[in-house]
Amino acid sequence: MRTHFLYLIVLLFAWSNDLDAQKLHYSYYQFAPLDVNPANSGAFSGSYRVSGIYTKKGFQIAEQGYQNLSISADAPIVRGIRKQDWIGVGLKMDVINDANNSGTRYLDDLNAPKPGVINWVFFKVSAAYHLSLDKKQTNILTLGAQMASSTRTYNFNINDSRAGILFGNNYFLNHYQKTYASQNDTKFKYKDLVVGLLFNARRKKSDLRLGFALDGLLGAKVGFSSNSAGSAVNKDSVETRDLGLNIHGEYRMDITPRTSIIPGFYYYSVGNANAFNVNTHAWYQFNPDMDFRGSVGLGVRNLRDVIVYVGAEMKDIQVGFAYDLNIDSRAIGSSGLGGFELSAKYIGKIYKKPKVKPIIFCPRL
Repeated sequence: MRTHFLYLIVLLFAWSNDLDAQKLHYSYYQFAPLDVNPANSGAFSGSYRVSGIYTKKGFQIAEQGYQNLSISADAPIVRGIRKQDWIGVGLKMDVINDANNSGTRYLDDLNAPKPGVINWVFFKVSAAYHLSLDKKQTNILTLGAQMASSTRTYNFNINDSRAGILFGNNYFLNHYQKTYASQNDTKFKYKDLVVGLLFNARRKKSDLRLGFALDGLLGAKVGFSSNSAGSAVNKDSVETRDLGLNIHGEYRMDITPRTSIIPGFYYYSVGNANAFNVNTHAWYQFNPDMDFRGSVGLGVRNLRDVIVYVGAEMKDIQVGFAYDLNIDSRAIGSSGLGGFELSAKYIGKIYKKPKVKPIIFCPRL
């Protein structure tokens, strides 16, 4: 009975990995602004921004677990139609389950060969127009769009039917082994479109941001049969990417000259699957001369995970660490240890040196 229960946990974990691949799953999503909403492109104070996240989750249940590396860069590049408007652009790359060539094994046969691995690579290019609703840029409405290109690589041991645990044994045995019996490495590609809207109300002691984004607008074909090169495609088996929705918001409040509180939320869904992250971060400035701040935070996602946040910021560099604690049935197999994220962000500022006109003093004065 216990063995069957562990099998069920692995199956659920494999399904959740597939969901994460369609909708990248971040706890510290504040370090992935272009993934949350393309309207975030260039929505910051500075000349350029570089962000990165390394994620590792589920390693207590599966041998290697779920791994993801995300790198992005964006910048406000040019003034808009009016002098108070501007245009921002961004680039983003995500690599999923690529680092250690990990594969899911049955828990009762850990010495057996790995049945396979799924690798995903995403490239995203985004642009946004920031429309200021007043001359002082205190209320800004932004429309953004993003083109996403994805490559999925399935690398299985064709003769090992245990690889079916990743997609369902019946599907694997009846379709994948027959279609790709002579291949061990199959690549599928697709492109997609994301659009988003963002509202930003900036005040001296507060900052409100509300936005939403829709992805999967091109109905990209992402299934095995949908991308079968050199073979007839069965229309009944074509799998299209589900429509996705992001809704997010945060409100920064300066409680004292040194203390800020930032409550926020992030709802995201793909088809019938969804997640809701509610979190609060408290920032405190320890050393005003060095411009050093630290933060702690707490979040809850779907009443399944409690997320602990720790962050630090010095001048233009910000780092963060997030840890997921499972509080649902997964805690039996994971001992409550869901995974962690390491994040970093740098905002660069390029200024023109002012030209100072020379002043000649009269020696008689």
